[in-house]
Amino acid sequence: MERKIYKTLTDWKKNSAGKTALLVDGARRVGKRYIAAKFAKTAYKSYILIDFNIFI
Repeated sequence: MERKIYKTLTDWKKNSAGKTALLVDGARRVGKRYIAAKFAKTAYKSYILIDFNIFI
């Protein structure tokens, strides 16, 4: 599955050089967690994914 945001993530990695954090924000159920995990797996050797999803 290819998403338009993937190019934005790769540009962020190239331009930030590890000096800024990344927050993926948007509507519910559109694949934010999926694309963040896919990007992290391909772009880095190891990663931490923090999910602030609140279940009430």
